[in-house]
Amino acid sequence: MDKNEKLLRKLSKEDRDRIILAVALIHSNDFQMLDFKKLSGVKDLYRVRVGKFRIKFRTHTTYNEIIEIVRRNDNTY
Repeated sequence: MDKNEKLLRKLSKEDRDRIILAVALIHSNDFQMLDFKKLSGVKDLYRVRVGKFRIKFRTHTTYNEIIEIVRRNDNTY
């Protein structure tokens, strides 16, 4: 079990469902409903805001790779 799965297991059902929906939209390249932004300094790294959580992902030519899911705090990028 990786770090992202462990975090999802600890969340409330509402938060988990919202994050799972956002991840599904990222994988399907449907960014219209998402609050996403390119992270500076890196060519292909983006973040999506989902309430108190941030999903960092990297784009590739054929797929999008989820890097990490973190709860936002004062030290979150």
